[in-house]
Amino acid sequence: MRRATTRRSRRCGAVFFHQRPRINVPTRLPFRRLLAATAVSGLLSAPALAAEPPITIGLFTHLSGNFAEYGTSFKNAVELYLDKVNADGGVNGRPVKLVVEDDRNSPQEAATVARKIVATPGVVLAIGSWSTTASLAAAPIFTEAKIAQISPTSSHPDFSKQSPYQFRQNNTDDVLAQYNADTIHKQLKANRIVIPYSQDDWGLFTVKATSAAIEKDGGKVLLTEAVMPSARDFRPLVSKIKSLKPDGVFLALPYQEASIFIQQLRQAGVDIPVGGGVPLTSPKFIELAGKAAEGVVVHSIFFAGDPSKKAFTDAYRAKYNRTPDQFAALAYDAAGVGVAAIRRVVQSGKPLTGQSVRDELAGGPPYEGVTGVTKYENGNVRKAPTFLVIRNGEFQLSK
Repeated sequence: MRRATTRRSRRCGAVFFHQRPRINVPTRLPFRRLLAATAVSGLLSAPALAAEPPITIGLFTHLSGNFAEYGTSFKNAVELYLDKVNADGGVNGRPVKLVVEDDRNSPQEAATVARKIVATPGVVLAIGSWSTTASLAAAPIFTEAKIAQISPTSSHPDFSKQSPYQFRQNNTDDVLAQYNADTIHKQLKANRIVIPYSQDDWGLFTVKATSAAIEKDGGKVLLTEAVMPSARDFRPLVSKIKSLKPDGVFLALPYQEASIFIQQLRQAGVDIPVGGGVPLTSPKFIELAGKAAEGVVVHSIFFAGDPSKKAFTDAYRAKYNRTPDQFAALAYDAAGVGVAAIRRVVQSGKPLTGQSVRDELAGGPPYEGVTGVTKYENGNVRKAPTFLVIRNGEFQLSK
């Protein structure tokens, strides 16, 4: 990874040498003496101040295995932000260095790489991970080391309750559940709902909270059905849906399974409205589902087509030849709010430590990013949704 660095130099004293003093070197000067003379000459012209030591941030996410593209979005976005910081002179002249670890979306591996990060000299902040499960596994390590941990996407309420060192960029699942219900009632105009959900911690919490929010708003959940990871045959579920005659479907699924499900749903002639949560905001959902994705409504706290996000979107496209998704945007803001806290510590003259950065995160001013305003309350944020509909193979604002 290429990193921009900055160097500062000073002119020593008030004397400037417009002409270097002549050094008379014998024709047959021994090699060792010639080398020493060259070194002395070099010292006269070298900058008096060496490059400032870097400020180090750790990033851990899954860069291999299932959903590795989410982790790649994280890494790309954080690197993009730090490239910009370093190109602009770093933090008070100090470059910001990124240490990246692959947790493979495994709690055990997340704990292992968290230990590696806290053992890295100079680390004052950690960003990660993608899943709540991996983030929770790493939390005790960062807490013990007194290093703040910002998860761009963890949504389970328990994450920020671990200690004062955990922060999130995403809304919590209970907030997202209400946005899911708003998608159903306000966007799809549906009331009798079926919810296929992922058979994992995220899916279980999402279906429970979303069902409660739908029924609180006067809707009725006719069926919830667990979907195993990597499921491919949804025909039995589609048959159940046809017999129940719902007027809407909400997908609490990763985009891979969601894309296959909606293809089979449409192939069976079921044309009822479909909505989805955060995983379906990935452009990969449209790519995999094809025409079957047309008309699907999702909510997101980032829309690449928003003119106010153009600078970030254009820079991301230029560097990575792809459009940033919500996961990239959240990671970009995690880096942004973290560097802003680091900068305040450095400018205050306080020692730069994990503790001082944590304190600035907790008590600092609001940070305006590409996903909205970040102002932590007990490690949590609340960001308003934008409702998007898939039309002509792309996300557009839903009217």
